[in-house]
Amino acid sequence: MKILHTSDWHLGHEHYNYQRQDEFEDFFRQLRDIVRREQPDAMLVSGDIYHSSIPTIPTQTMYVKAMLSIHEICPEMEVIVTAGNHDSASRLEVNRSLWDHFRVRVVGNLARTPDGVDFDRHVFVIPGKGILAAVPHVFKQNFPPAADPDSDRQEAFYRALMRHVEEINTEGLPVVLMAHLAVEDKVDTNTPYEAGGMEFEPLDVLGNGYDYAALGHIHHPRFVTKGGTKARYCGSPLAITFKESYEHSVTIAYVEHGKEPEVDIIPLHLIRPVRTIPDEPVTFDEAIDILRAYDNDDMAYIQLNVRSANGLPSDCNERALEAAKGKRCRFCTFHLVDERDNAARHQLIDVTPEEFLAMTPIEVARRYLEGKGLPPDDYLRLLKITMETIEMEKAK
Repeated sequence: MKILHTSDWHLGHEHYNYQRQDEFEDFFRQLRDIVRREQPDAMLVSGDIYHSSIPTIPTQTMYVKAMLSIHEICPEMEVIVTAGNHDSASRLEVNRSLWDHFRVRVVGNLARTPDGVDFDRHVFVIPGKGILAAVPHVFKQNFPPAADPDSDRQEAFYRALMRHVEEINTEGLPVVLMAHLAVEDKVDTNTPYEAGGMEFEPLDVLGNGYDYAALGHIHHPRFVTKGGTKARYCGSPLAITFKESYEHSVTIAYVEHGKEPEVDIIPLHLIRPVRTIPDEPVTFDEAIDILRAYDNDDMAYIQLNVRSANGLPSDCNERALEAAKGKRCRFCTFHLVDERDNAARHQLIDVTPEEFLAMTPIEVARRYLEGKGLPPDDYLRLLKITMETIEMEKAK
């Protein structure tokens, strides 16, 4: 089975109040070209379709037009869309029956029954090709209770799902599991999205029986386990923060039952990449001079790398915007390195508003506590219990 794996589109995202409609349209143009050329058996979109749970009408219209045009290009291709933590699950599913007519299968929520979950609503069979098991983003405490009260709910769900797939897979077809969550990465523990305190689950929570796990949630494309290629984050098509200045791509995976999948990485062209200039922090005046001399035709989003012992001037944004006047780049913000700081204070300062919006409450609390010099573990444990209690109340 040949699949196209993509995720974390974050449609409707505005980068420091700059509209990105043309960037998303350009991504969809590239995606259509890839589908036309590759003709995959399935396209998997592993969560975070939208950046907001209440996307604007133009953003939703762009999504609908894009999905219909992709279907026209490859009408036999199955498209599986799952909700991510940024999405409204019910909003995605509202037109589920209509989308079925265009081979677009939408999984926003767990298909609950009085006895648990209707796994058939999460499993899609492509005759003679493979089986796709699709799981949307679900908070760990909102999975159905396990038969064994001492068992992990999330792990029990995935194991039951994979047992169901095994029962119906009488032909030995390749199995692909879709999920939107953070699992442990044993290859690289210093990538941008791991440095911020995101909570990871062990890979074992997904169980066994899949030949490829099409994961979403982590924006940096990577395989999860050292020496293997069964679980992969395809990454986001556009940079959402300035820490995402790496190559963005989609993944083509060739999946056979019982074998390691073969993977092709297809890079995406970004019409507006993110750039932090210069590489090393300089004084505010030096940074303004560098921006003033910046290439007039480069369209990148710009973050100025500044060091200071006295903060930034009150008119810093006005001076930066003036220096960028007439250029095609988009000045966004400053990366401030406080020359007086210690490591903990630096960690607190080194967060832009855009990055702050992408942080989890746990991460915000961790940074605050470490900045105060307080041991975070006990406080974070209490916060996590509180958050889980709130989510359980909301789910009732």
